[in-house]
Amino acid sequence: MSDFSNIIAEIKKEIGLSEDLNIVFKKTEEKNALKVSRKGGVFTVCYSSVSDISRAVLIIKANIGKNDFEIEESLDFKDVCLMVDCSRNAVKTVETVKKLIRNIAMMGYNSLMLYTEDTYEVENEPFFGYLRGGYTKEEMTALSRYADDFGIELIPCIQTLAHLNQLKRYQYKHFCCFDCEDTLLVRDDRTYELIENCFKTISECFTSKRIHIGMDEAGMLGRGRFLDENGYVPAFDIMTEHLNRVCEIAEKYHLTPIIWSDMFLKIAYKDKNSVDENGNVVIPERVLLKVPEKLILCNWEYHSLTPEGYGKKLSVHQQFKNPIWFAGGTAMDNRGFIPQISYSMKVSSAAVSAAKKYGVESLVETVWGDNGGECPLFSSLPSIMHYSYTARKISGERLYNEFEALTGYNFNDFIKIEHSQTFCGKFTEDIANPAKYGLYNDVFLGYIDGVIKPEDKKYFKSASENIRNLEKGNYGYLFKTARSLCDVLALKYDMGIRLRTAYKNKDKKELKKCYKDINKTVFLLEKFTTNYRNQWLTENKPHGLEIQEIRLGGLKERLIGCNNRLLDYLKGKVKSLPELEEKINPQAISRIKNEGRCDLVSHEIISSVNSFDGFTKLDV
Repeated sequence: MSDFSNIIAEIKKEIGLSEDLNIVFKKTEEKNALKVSRKGGVFTVCYSSVSDISRAVLIIKANIGKNDFEIEESLDFKDVCLMVDCSRNAVKTVETVKKLIRNIAMMGYNSLMLYTEDTYEVENEPFFGYLRGGYTKEEMTALSRYADDFGIELIPCIQTLAHLNQLKRYQYKHFCCFDCEDTLLVRDDRTYELIENCFKTISECFTSKRIHIGMDEAGMLGRGRFLDENGYVPAFDIMTEHLNRVCEIAEKYHLTPIIWSDMFLKIAYKDKNSVDENGNVVIPERVLLKVPEKLILCNWEYHSLTPEGYGKKLSVHQQFKNPIWFAGGTAMDNRGFIPQISYSMKVSSAAVSAAKKYGVESLVETVWGDNGGECPLFSSLPSIMHYSYTARKISGERLYNEFEALTGYNFNDFIKIEHSQTFCGKFTEDIANPAKYGLYNDVFLGYIDGVIKPEDKKYFKSASENIRNLEKGNYGYLFKTARSLCDVLALKYDMGIRLRTAYKNKDKKELKKCYKDINKTVFLLEKFTTNYRNQWLTENKPHGLEIQEIRLGGLKERLIGCNNRLLDYLKGKVKSLPELEEKINPQAISRIKNEGRCDLVSHEIISSVNSFDGFTKLDV
């Protein structure tokens, strides 16, 4: 026990286990196998890796009331990895990452990736991490060592082709190595100088010899400056040429690269010579031969409710001679402030089942933070734990029991945090984000009023009540923030419809009531903003909070401005409110779901149609 005393002490503190434990540890040569038993007052742990130690302590706590028990489990996969987005404003603090490491070790993960586009320090690249809360070399080194202590491999996760748009805002030499949009310029020496600087820094900070190098979603590859300088070159050739050059740099630093593999499929689908008569993708042999042998391909696909839905892309990957990882399912499906846990668990179950069928050896559960990183990391603990337990074939009964041992919360009670998104569990098989568009939808110009059903605001009141008793405990801040959001939505959700209807009917009594309710909404919004600020600073570095404060502050001022105009109308100072005279057209709304819901991203919700600089794809 002395070898693991520090780990055990930290895990006991994390889960609030005060009992003295008499544990005998036995190392087993059987891979990915763990057995925990109790006979009398002695616990015996047969473990295969250091990460099993944390897991064993959690199992012991969950069964502490039993005199004798024996629990065995195994894993059919080499890796169960968690990836957390740290690039969309929300860079997790060092303490948050350490807490996460302890938790995922107990859940049965064996590796972790922090997705960092430009949010990490790079020698000779002064604008990496600049004003963004990027991890310093000292922080990366400390986190890598801490993860090692718990048997978790901290794998660097960066970008070496696209998704580097943040660097383009600075007037310096990065401008010379962009092809177009956020994609680096292949064949440019400056591109490979930048990538080498990244690899050099990372190799000095991480003990892992694996590195995820991104390379996804470069849809405009070769169509900008590359085309001007080189003429037309087939996209497959550009991709494999760049890939080989980057892999050569990785080999120089003794790193094994992993890539998101979607570009191979996207290029193939656009190339008529790569699709057979049945519409199936056939990767050309010349391309397969150019893919570096040691490269790991990570297929990502998140939104199928059935294993068959993942099969098509996984079958294409079997054409490659490379090791295949699968990022199937995602823990957050972030579309705002609230996670979508039930949906995440359903798609993840299907993904794990598909991975087993197609012989995938390594799994990745992703926690993306698109649209501003608004959703708190630890709100997704149920789906993060469910993913690993599904991979380990652990029963639901054990999941619930051990989740409560881990967090102090009943599993099904914790999931109620999603009720403002799912309308109290009514919709769990698609993604919609009423808790976000309901908040930001403009009360005068709100085009989303075209699909909103006024009667649905009752769900927000119920959602608030459903989590009222969960504000105590280690994660009370999550439920406090979620409740204060529900309180805003319960009043504001149909405000635009109420205003427009009352204005059309010249119902000044109702308009006066709306005026009072908007004033109350401003008060409730201030309360939510205060809670949200505390939640952000509990998990994240302060950088990026300004985005949320600007958004919420703008919403508050807009509500005040609309109410001032409404008051002027009620007092007869203005004869009309032209904003309320236009008929709302539901056809303007994209991605409409059933029963008065839709799935919208930040630029569709927060920016007015009168945007000051037009439509933008920049994801900040």
